[in-house]
Amino acid sequence: MKTILVINDDSHQAEHAAKFAVKIAHMMQTAIILANTVPVKKITERVLVGLDGGYTIDQEDKAVKQLIINDYDLKSFQPPISEVDISALNATDLAQMIRKNDILMVVKGMPDTSYSTGKLNIHAVLNKVQCPLLLVPETWKIKKIERLVYIADLRFCRTLMVKYLASIAKTCNAALSVAHLSAKGIPDMEENYANSVFKEQVVDKLEYKNLYFNNIKEKDLKKALDVIIHGLHNDILAFVNHRFHFTEILGRYLTDVLPENITVPLLIFPY
Repeated sequence: MKTILVINDDSHQAEHAAKFAVKIAHMMQTAIILANTVPVKKITERVLVGLDGGYTIDQEDKAVKQLIINDYDLKSFQPPISEVDISALNATDLAQMIRKNDILMVVKGMPDTSYSTGKLNIHAVLNKVQCPLLLVPETWKIKKIERLVYIADLRFCRTLMVKYLASIAKTCNAALSVAHLSAKGIPDMEENYANSVFKEQVVDKLEYKNLYFNNIKEKDLKKALDVIIHGLHNDILAFVNHRFHFTEILGRYLTDVLPENITVPLLIFPY
């Protein structure tokens, strides 16, 4: 079974991200590993158990109990949840563990203000793994995923990334779009040509039909992001680490907080 790994530093934002991870795990029928960056007494595996139409667990298991979402129906599938102590691991060690355990996605909560996450450098981890990193803003309201968008220059669009996003979109019947933003120094794409490339490079290579294309010609990246997030109402933004718009949006490296204009979860592919 595929697994979602959640970075747990015992903070409010980590708990918030873990709750969203439970929703994703339920939809995609995956397991969850809580990777604790603070020492834990033991490593145990726990599974959510049905009881009288609701769900309960050992009353002493407070960490996992906080993950239960009372208004979400988990009857069809209850994600197995286990814990592991990573407090002694550096980025290289954690990346090695992720590669060995068939991890589908790493999830991390992001605070609204600067917050010390200790010695773990999550960007260094991302640089060493093959699965994407999902950053969840602390104040983003958890909701059903309805729209995902992959931000890229269509001329360098990676079908593998779109297929991964389509696998998420299928589980919740969400719309998936590619938002074309020309890379710096490269001319815009003419509309008909862009639509033709999108059909050949994306639509014809995927079985998922709920696909859309947006040719965004706004040069001000902040304004473009505002359109993508608020105008097009996307729930998750996706792009590739260190490529094209990454530096313009996040800078050279991930920091403790996301830019203030990123108000929805951000999925970053490592390659």
